[in-house]
Amino acid sequence: MNDGLAKSVQSFSLNDKIESPRRHFGKSSNLVLMRMAVDMKKEVMGDQPIPIVNRRPEFWTVYPWQRQILRHDQQDPLRFPAHDLLWALIDLYFIHVHPFFPILHRPTFIRAVSDHLHIRDHDFGRVVLCVCAIGSRFSQDPRNYPENITSENSLGWPWYQQVSQVEAIDVELPTLYKLQHCCVCLSAIYLKGTSMFHSTWEVVGLGIRFAQEMGVHRKQKGQPMTVQNELWRRTFWVLLGLDVLVSIDFGRPRATTDDDFDLELPIDCDDEYWENDDPARAFIQPPDTPSASSFFVCYAKLLEIAGLAHRMLFSARKLHIGKKVIAFGPNWDYKVVTELNSALNQWMSCIPDHLKWDPNREDGLFHRQSCILYCFYYWTQIQIHKQFIPRSNEPSMLKFPSLAICTHASRSVIRVLEVIERLNFEVLPNFTVSTSHQLSPHVPEQRHIRPPSTSRRLCS
Repeated sequence: MNDGLAKSVQSFSLNDKIESPRRHFGKSSNLVLMRMAVDMKKEVMGDQPIPIVNRRPEFWTVYPWQRQILRHDQQDPLRFPAHDLLWALIDLYFIHVHPFFPILHRPTFIRAVSDHLHIRDHDFGRVVLCVCAIGSRFSQDPRNYPENITSENSLGWPWYQQVSQVEAIDVELPTLYKLQHCCVCLSAIYLKGTSMFHSTWEVVGLGIRFAQEMGVHRKQKGQPMTVQNELWRRTFWVLLGLDVLVSIDFGRPRATTDDDFDLELPIDCDDEYWENDDPARAFIQPPDTPSASSFFVCYAKLLEIAGLAHRMLFSARKLHIGKKVIAFGPNWDYKVVTELNSALNQWMSCIPDHLKWDPNREDGLFHRQSCILYCFYYWTQIQIHKQFIPRSNEPSMLKFPSLAICTHASRSVIRVLEVIERLNFEVLPNFTVSTSHQLSPHVPEQRHIRPPSTSRRLCS
């Protein structure tokens, strides 16, 4: 994939009838890959017409109710769902979302809601509202719609619109609850399922900055293992994963890289084993009980590899000091891809048995977690190799058969998706990657870069 391809995107549109504000999409974005595929198809088919993929406006339109985010003073009461709906939405959240994004600690959260903390504490109240908004995506209750609106795009909006976004300047230090709901985690999960998904990139960046301000990104030496400390750690790792995904999706720089943090991975222990009357037995997963938390640990390690690929292969320019470019030699791309492939192989060898791929496994949480893991494994393969796919009648750019690898990965994803369809598994929007975006006809060229980096925690 040459550097001019990103520039050619500026004249590429999937649907000229939809007007969109100007936004930048770089070389790692799916739009560039689509442009490359269209160009290659033209080379093979000549002047034969190529079907145009039209975007469905209902998924790309910013609706009037989405433009109205209520501003709440700390003294203004929040409006929660009715008691029966509140608990139904909380249950749906912990069934469908929590096993994949373990931002909260279920026992602590349930106790706090039962104790009406959401009524007394506005920050925790907004966490509850975000949980309700996300849970609404899995509910058929009409009370989750705004008044006089029945569009499925508006599900959960009565609860989410009360979650005022964090101001750019805040005189108070961010709290765990603010980091969970305002800055990113829960807000981003909800927004990704709306036509406002493009805002997740900005929100994630703000959350990363707040976490760094609190020092959450650094290893906490000598700190005891507590529920509160582990929730800070979980929240930061969810932020990191979102940062990788949205940055690759949009082809934009990440808010942080693996050189900027040394925080340990979340503990591989399910919520019910965090607390124990005997402190020595707290945070210990029974050896004969497979952990649902293993999914997120594996997922976080995999996204570290994807983040390395994004930084080493798609950055804007080569590492330099002053005006001097630090050269990496003619085989730099080959060395980088070799190391990334090795990291992927190492990651695959470390998947616990209960998450290993088996298309014939009985349906259950572990099977569904396995589906997501393997989809992202093949997606990461594509991220590593996609820019080295040769054009027709041209030799491979590297010694790797990048086209064959991407083709095999794509077919493998399709086979996993067939299993997901058979299971009637409703995949979270955060695990889907858009093939087109709200873009302007002006997407600046982005040059090629390969800075060095190292991989950590891939199999620890």
